[in-house]
Amino acid sequence: MKTAWLVTWEWVGEHAERKDKVASILNYRLSGKTVADYMEKLYVDSEFSFNERLEYAKSKYTPYPARFDMLELDGNKAHWEGRIHCGHNPFLYGRLVQNIHVETNADGSERLEWDEIPRPRRDTKYTTP
Repeated sequence: MKTAWLVTWEWVGEHAERKDKVASILNYRLSGKTVADYMEKLYVDSEFSFNERLEYAKSKYTPYPARFDMLELDGNKAHWEGRIHCGHNPFLYGRLVQNIHVETNADGSERLEWDEIPRPRRDTKYTTP
């Protein structure tokens, strides 16, 4: 079973559509924080003007910071580092995926396939050993 961080472009409406949906594939051993920082920089470099990039380089300020999904378990809220969003429209969506592999079509073109890892459910019970 192959696991990796997959970062894709997502959008609402044809005006924001991206030609290449897959933005990046990263090693599964990277921390969520490392992937979030990478996604934020990728978004800035892809979507911001030179002036905005220079300002980001000086202050690391962006109106669209990378954010982790939130989970609520047993009444407590916590960041879940398994999913990250960054941007507006289009935006980057990073997550750990399983069974990621490349399928080659008859014409030689490639297609990336993967299985999404389900988000933990609210009623999931966690225990310590």
